[in-house]
Amino acid sequence: MIEFNMEDKYLVCSFPERLDTNYCAENSDELLQKIEESGREVIFDLQKTAYISSAFLRICLQISKEKGRECFSLTNVCPSVKKVFKIAGFDKLMNIR
Repeated sequence: MIEFNMEDKYLVCSFPERLDTNYCAENSDELLQKIEESGREVIFDLQKTAYISSAFLRICLQISKEKGRECFSLTNVCPSVKKVFKIAGFDKLMNIR
């Protein structure tokens, strides 16, 4: 389950341990709707996340294109997940901490 928190000018979205294809398919509509409704900058908190699928990469790319690099970032990214973003070249498209 995705947790949504409003913090100052940000919408912080916290994710579970596994973001596989099924999870992304079941939750992407709600996620995209919340982001659109908030009108805020978006932070994906991946502190609990140890696995991401290509479906999650697509979601990140979509949000990055819509919001722009300056209004979308990922935080608390573990080394193995950060490596996936780097291999995909997404470290050049979005802020990953």
